[in-house]
Amino acid sequence: MHFIMIDKALLGKYFDGTCTPQEEQQVLRYLAGQDHQEFISLMEQSWELPADNIGEDITRRMLTQLEMKTYGRKQVIPIERASRKWRKSWLRVAAAVVLMVTGTTYWFITNRNHTAPITWTTIYNDHNNPELAVLPDNSKVWLAPGSKLSYTPFTGKGQRSIKLDGEAFFDVAPNASRPFVVYTDKLATRVLGTTFNIEAYPHEAAVRVSLVSGLVTVASADSADQMATRLHPGDVMDYEKSSHTFKRQQIKISDPQEWTSGSLVFNDLPLTDAVQRVAARYHLVIHYAKGTQSALSDKKITAIFRKESSSEILNNILFISNCYMKQHGQDITVYNMP
Repeated sequence: MHFIMIDKALLGKYFDGTCTPQEEQQVLRYLAGQDHQEFISLMEQSWELPADNIGEDITRRMLTQLEMKTYGRKQVIPIERASRKWRKSWLRVAAAVVLMVTGTTYWFITNRNHTAPITWTTIYNDHNNPELAVLPDNSKVWLAPGSKLSYTPFTGKGQRSIKLDGEAFFDVAPNASRPFVVYTDKLATRVLGTTFNIEAYPHEAAVRVSLVSGLVTVASADSADQMATRLHPGDVMDYEKSSHTFKRQQIKISDPQEWTSGSLVFNDLPLTDAVQRVAARYHLVIHYAKGTQSALSDKKITAIFRKESSSEILNNILFISNCYMKQHGQDITVYNMP
């Protein structure tokens, strides 16, 4: 039986992401083979480093590096920390996982026309006003404060893929042969050329798509079999994350300039979400006195706030629910009216 020889220095370069394409092929051929003594030795050496979490961290890096090369993405891989008593058993399990993933990696690289991993460009808006980003296809995105957008290079003939965490207004360049798809945590919005707004804040119970012009379809990102829902201009689609249900309503505020100029736009938004968005915009921390949060949870607001101060906005929101606030520095405490 033929075994491929390799040294630990080259293995280390691979898991650090510093080897050449030729060296990468050599490592993958080795790890997909039968004899893994040098690999086991490398893991044992890392496990004997002084800090208790060093071995776990190196193993996590190995797994992450393999997943990035296989699927073109990085995810958090849950690895439980191990006591020294159980390290040898955990080491063998971790090694088995890495080698199993490697077999998959090697198959993908050698059997799928050497497709390169997808590279995502990420933009984060840490300012207090929307930031305009022009994508490779000349589509325009106004990214709301505190929001994050990632996109692919848009090369080749495939779809134009976007990932959004937060809120953004899109003006998409038409291209009938290359759909423009925005992925949020729970929703996939597919368009050809249109203007629309997406609100996909992680702490909120719903993802919201508001269509100003053109045509979009939305579907749950968790289920490829679920039928997509088509939106027409003036439609708002709320997707409830917990129940996986859609609710259509008519948009109340539809002027694109309100979204792109930095206004806080609330279209029938739950008051608790509105308060949290103000807090995020102005870097405030919200506290609720006992029983006050429930007073806001069943009420909604439709409003535009342009140049008002944070205290003016919050006082207006809280007045609706018969509440008031006290501020100490960046901390806001909400109380029920006496």
